[in-house]
Amino acid sequence: MDESLVEKIKPSADLRGDDLSDADLSGATLVQADMLNCDLSGANLSGADLNGADLTDADLSNANLTGANLTRARLRGTLFSGADLTGAVLAQTDLEGADFSGAKLDVEKLDISGARAWQQARWDPLVFEALKVKFEK
Repeated sequence: MDESLVEKIKPSADLRGDDLSDADLSGATLVQADMLNCDLSGANLSGADLNGADLTDADLSNANLTGANLTRARLRGTLFSGADLTGAVLAQTDLEGADFSGAKLDVEKLDISGARAWQQARWDPLVFEALKVKFEK
């Protein structure tokens, strides 16, 4: 990762459109960061705090998001294909148009409580059916 980007990894960071593919951001605090259209493909974001971050149209394909906090994040159009979301929290997020195809997640433990437009996100068919049973009670 570019050294100038290392200095930008902090709360409220402006990472709009940056290439952080394959970056190790495990445990990073990126609360309310502007990461619109950011390339985070293959990045390690395990345990990262992305509370309130704007990840609209970001590429998180094949990223490690285990245990990441994405509460209140804007995830419209975000690509999570092949990402590991085990233990991630997606409560109160905006999931309109997000793509979770092929993502690894534990439906029983997945927290999308209060998420907006989760039905309009792209899920693997079995995952979508399990989410409907869990959240449309």
